[in-house]
Amino acid sequence: MKPQSALSGLVIAMTTTLLFAEESRPRLIAPDPDKLLVLDRRVVDSTGNARLVHGKVVKEAANPLFQADKPWENSMNNLYPNLLWDEEEGIFKLWYKCVLADADVIAKMDGPSTVHDVGWYLLYATSRDGIVWDKPQLGLFAHDGDRRTNIVARDTPNVGVFKDLHDPDAARRYKMVYDTGLGQLKARFSTDGVHWGDPVAMQGFGPRNGDTHNNAFWDERSGKYLWFTKLYLGERLVARAESTDFLNWKNNGLVLRSTLEEGRSRQTYCLPVFRYGSIYLGYAMLYDLGKGRTVDCELAWSPDGLHWERVLPGVPLIPRGPKGSYDSECIYAMAGPPVAQGGELMIFYGGDDFPHTGWKRHCLPCLARLPLDHFAGYESVDPDKPARVVTRSLRLSGDSLRITAAAEGGSVKAFAFDGDGKVVAESAPLSGDLHEATLVWTSGGDRMKAGSEWSFRIEIERATLFAFDGVTLVDESLPERPSSLREDVWEPRPVKEERIDFTTDASGWKGVDGIVHVAEGGASGGFVRVSRVGRNLPIALSGATPETSPLAGDWPVRFGGRGAAISVKVRAPREGGRVQIEVFAQDVAQWTRETNVNFGTDWREAKAMLRYGWTDEEAAAAGWRRSTMGFSWEETMRHVGKIVIVPTAVGPLETFDVDEVVVRGLE
Repeated sequence: MKPQSALSGLVIAMTTTLLFAEESRPRLIAPDPDKLLVLDRRVVDSTGNARLVHGKVVKEAANPLFQADKPWENSMNNLYPNLLWDEEEGIFKLWYKCVLADADVIAKMDGPSTVHDVGWYLLYATSRDGIVWDKPQLGLFAHDGDRRTNIVARDTPNVGVFKDLHDPDAARRYKMVYDTGLGQLKARFSTDGVHWGDPVAMQGFGPRNGDTHNNAFWDERSGKYLWFTKLYLGERLVARAESTDFLNWKNNGLVLRSTLEEGRSRQTYCLPVFRYGSIYLGYAMLYDLGKGRTVDCELAWSPDGLHWERVLPGVPLIPRGPKGSYDSECIYAMAGPPVAQGGELMIFYGGDDFPHTGWKRHCLPCLARLPLDHFAGYESVDPDKPARVVTRSLRLSGDSLRITAAAEGGSVKAFAFDGDGKVVAESAPLSGDLHEATLVWTSGGDRMKAGSEWSFRIEIERATLFAFDGVTLVDESLPERPSSLREDVWEPRPVKEERIDFTTDASGWKGVDGIVHVAEGGASGGFVRVSRVGRNLPIALSGATPETSPLAGDWPVRFGGRGAAISVKVRAPREGGRVQIEVFAQDVAQWTRETNVNFGTDWREAKAMLRYGWTDEEAAAAGWRRSTMGFSWEETMRHVGKIVIVPTAVGPLETFDVDEVVVRGLE
């Protein structure tokens, strides 16, 4: 019996070892249409005593994973890590950015060359476990006469790399996206990610795209390649483009930006994007120009890859370390498909102990781990009281509903109810570290069938709820954010009026290209004349801040009432196009209303009416048109900056006169 017992023990030990090895083996996380993260605003209808918080990220003790210890690793600033767990080869692959900032190091390039006055290398490293990395001696590019380098490309700023299993052409299996300046977007192709072909110019991008961590991938859901890059319009914005052939691109324009409250002091630097569950997620790097030039890694999400929101603006997903530590100043998260090991997501990133300024600084590779699905979840505001999360209508994909929650020392319980609000099923409470844990129904479980549709109330005690599995959305539309200007909850202030009559001076107004104050001959005294000779149209614009214009500010507070009327008197040397009135959010972007008044040789009054509490759709229906980079109607009303008067292109004018600009609150 003993030999048999020993054999059984050996089999058990081998099986346990194999299971442990399989569990510890990294794997790519595929999109899952039946997984709903609660950070998705389409999932949750209402909450009580609940707030959204990030899951807990734990940084690897071995960080930084390797140093800039090669002669050619002159300045690994920003790093721009492009990470792939190659399941075919069972190995991690990392492509990372290196800048040659010192003239003597540039001179040691095999044929010195610069872009933006510095040299550029794309470097390559591999690892079996994600912790210990090898910089292979590839023999492709020499530095200081030594070909034993891990350089795979040069003259390729701001690189993103991905493996494309969709493309049937093996010569294009790996794709590199980069730019050599704004508007100069390029790609290269490779069979193995190491040996790269010549650059190919990309078609369809705008002159303000590029200069960031470009990243792209094949999106199975849309059936297109998606490319995320920068749109630079006086500040750093995130733009997207799409393509079916990876050569010709449709530019989708602006998709993510910082808030009006943040202004230009905090800007969206880059957005590496990946599919996760039923949505798109992105690591949004926010550049704090006004706070020491640090860079924070936040989380953003999108229902369709086109419309993006930051999950918790101002709150980092991967917090920077304490002052003086390896990632105390800047964090740049990876581009690439999500990879898990055990029950954790592996987030590789570049950590920097030097602010984002100048070329010469090192951003070193690091690793952080996050329990699967724990990007953001709901917990109690008052920990001594349970939290309540009520979902919108969800459709069961199978016969079970599964949840992911951190409920060690607490519990999570579910109630299902129908469209009339009647509870039809109740679950037993679940506790512990719950990942895709199946709810057990103590009543009404026979009604929880595939295809049935229910709303769920989740009661959370000393726990955090992160995700649902086994359900899909009945309504995939994105709900409007609650407005602070809704007429049923908002008490308007007494109406006020502000009048600018240009009696003595231009009152802070400017003209493109010129403006002069004329003391007499206006509609009621003085006026201003704006001019633009030889190109485009003249434009008259007010100051953009309360310090420079009496028209700027929070209009519901500044002018009271439930809306406002804008009027302006204009005159031109000859008949011209319609008068357009533009209301800007600060000095950034505008909503435009074309009036029914044309410019003419006599003084004419143009008017535009508005309501503060309009939704974007209601404002558009009333004739207001939002610019491509405009903020929401409510945000604009709360942060009105400059007022602009401009003619339509019909009947172009070289000059026109402005007088009596009036904004008046309306009941």
